[in-house]
Amino acid sequence: MIITTLFVFILLATLLVSGATQIMVTLFSSMDNLFIAAKAPHYVQMYAGDLNQAEIDTFTEENPLVRNQQTVTMLGINGAYLYLGDNENSEANSIIENSFVKQNQEFDFLLDTNNHKIDVNDGEIGVPIYHMKEYGLELGDKVQIVKNNLNMEFTITAFVRDAQMNPAIVTSKRFVVNDNDWMTLQNHCSEEEYLIEFLLHDVNDVNEFEALYQSSSLPQQGTAINYTFYRVLNALTDGVVVAVIMLISVLLLAIALLCIRLTLIATIEEDYREIGVMKAIGISKREIKRLYLAKYIIISFTASVCGYLISLFIGHVFTANISLYLGSSNLTIWSNIIPFLGALFVFGIILLFCQVVLRKISKISPIDALRQMMINGNKYRSRGFKLSRCFVGNPNIFLGLKAVFSQFSLYGTLSVIFLVCVGLMNMPFNLLNTLTSPEFITYMGAGRSDIRIDIQHRQDMDSVYRQINQYLIEDQDIVNHTGLVTAAYRLENADGLHETIKIESGDFSIFPLEYLNGTAPDSVDQMAISSLYAEELDKKVGDEVTLLTNDDRSYTLSISGIYQDITNGGRTAKAQLPYQKEDILWYVINIELASGISVADKTMEYNREFPEVKVTEMDEYLSQTLGGLVDQLALIVKLAFGLAIIIAVLITAMFCKMLLAKESKQIGIMHHLGIPYRNIQVQYLTRILTVLLLGTVLGVLSAMTLGQELAVALITGISKMEFIIDPFVSWFVYPVSLILTVSITIIWCSQSIPKRNLMPLREE
Repeated sequence: MIITTLFVFILLATLLVSGATQIMVTLFSSMDNLFIAAKAPHYVQMYAGDLNQAEIDTFTEENPLVRNQQTVTMLGINGAYLYLGDNENSEANSIIENSFVKQNQEFDFLLDTNNHKIDVNDGEIGVPIYHMKEYGLELGDKVQIVKNNLNMEFTITAFVRDAQMNPAIVTSKRFVVNDNDWMTLQNHCSEEEYLIEFLLHDVNDVNEFEALYQSSSLPQQGTAINYTFYRVLNALTDGVVVAVIMLISVLLLAIALLCIRLTLIATIEEDYREIGVMKAIGISKREIKRLYLAKYIIISFTASVCGYLISLFIGHVFTANISLYLGSSNLTIWSNIIPFLGALFVFGIILLFCQVVLRKISKISPIDALRQMMINGNKYRSRGFKLSRCFVGNPNIFLGLKAVFSQFSLYGTLSVIFLVCVGLMNMPFNLLNTLTSPEFITYMGAGRSDIRIDIQHRQDMDSVYRQINQYLIEDQDIVNHTGLVTAAYRLENADGLHETIKIESGDFSIFPLEYLNGTAPDSVDQMAISSLYAEELDKKVGDEVTLLTNDDRSYTLSISGIYQDITNGGRTAKAQLPYQKEDILWYVINIELASGISVADKTMEYNREFPEVKVTEMDEYLSQTLGGLVDQLALIVKLAFGLAIIIAVLITAMFCKMLLAKESKQIGIMHHLGIPYRNIQVQYLTRILTVLLLGTVLGVLSAMTLGQELAVALITGISKMEFIIDPFVSWFVYPVSLILTVSITIIWCSQSIPKRNLMPLREE
């Protein structure tokens, strides 16, 4: 039983480590293949407004870093007019910005699921993989655009892999249509946005090029993204999954090491006199260590090899999401070697740990070993725990507690293992619960509200905003609402160069943020910035920054606060600045409804009244933005719960078997004294449940504290996170599940007590 348990733990740890490294290899290989096949651009400036292509051409010709340039025109189709597959409802409630484009001719190709360049005929369409997965679309399904006198129907002939907009966390998606259909759409669509794309001779020059572009007079009123950030976005979802799987594998490895420590110490105690005898007759301590080490070398090596081989056969489970979004990877020798190195790492850690534990043999004196049965540090200490001073009603419970505190070094190890099990359950669940909580919006640079309205990519944004704002003022179902406008400015960075910065202005007191340091800006000479931007600019609260508008007006602002934001690459800012109409990028209106008012009904009302803008429930906004990551984490939460239960069962069974074998003589004495087996069973139940309760409390607290620090390391843009805990699950469901599982295991193991041969009562 002990060998089987150790084998399973090492196998699982190796399986997950090899699986995680396999995901990493596949992720980067698949991403490289996609970016090469698509000829992904190295720098892209998004822009909505009047475009002077001649100025861009002049800049391109004069810049030696640029190999090629193209400007892509995207036709924005409001979700209210778009119908996908058999879905009777439009995409009005979706946060996705759907754009229709032609296939590019020079670079930035849109690919099919075989990573081939998509070519569609009249009436055909290529649909993003995100929509395929979200709605279960298949080839041959229909896509409709119904807008006033326009009614177009397309047949899906391909699903699009887009190096720029592939990830689920990116809310812009591109549909591919034939040139003729695109021209028809253009005649009925006034929402145009441009992608000003550059392909460089050397991708390593992208930072230098970015500085040159931002110091030029070319369009900058929009999001600018470079090649490096595209790779980060494509790796984000699966990268977080890799990190969580690695965390689980580390916990499993820790449990395996604790089990080894438990069994080795127990074995050394049992063989204490034999070790002394071997030393007395001249056997070296190195040879004695080898005797004990040989078994663990065989177990760990076999388990590591098996874990590695299994990871190769079930690798598709780990990499299914990568294959869908990025395509298959090139199978090279490294595809197998790197996961094997992960398995070898697990094997090496176990051997090293065994060597450390076996140092205990060096401390055994032959003379002492021949005099006593137990190691001095592990003798029963019964001071204060005499049965005559029983402080609980049931003497069997008292004897169980006495055994725990008398041998706490032994039972403490078991408690730590239970602590890890509880942490394994709680950490992924707490992260998932936080990501799906409405409060997580504060980590996205926004205050908590019920409904969000986005107005963007329109020439008449200002007038539309005023119209909606007046409607909301007259709406009696609203408690609060505020409009925030984002405009483009130029900021002098640490290198003395000017870069574009998007600053949101408005009243931040209605839907307040939580600030890491400082407060919200409350005057025109103050500005708050995101934590990632503050780190990048090397700024703290009280420092000053200089901003320039497009007409070269200068503002010197003091940093009033630092907040957290994972949107727009984590580089955002908030202020109370004046702005020019031509500098506006977008408007956002946040709405809080009166108690009892249906958020869904109000959302439908606003969509009906203002079909040209995007109206979203805030809960739905979070769900759609983090959908891919949440789905992956939900799967990991189930996996972690199942693993924790299996670990608890195996550990409890192993520990019980070891205890019963070690204490068979004491059990025999109690039996001869007339103590019923049921009472003996209660003693063992008390022992293990006591350390389980201790481990559970410490495990939940550790998951709430240490888990938060680990989560911060996983998510870019967050420097401090407070888990949103579900007390019912953390303090009741998980603990009760463990207690029931462990109790059943103890009862099952202790059924063998009457069947054991009783040890003689006298010393041999």
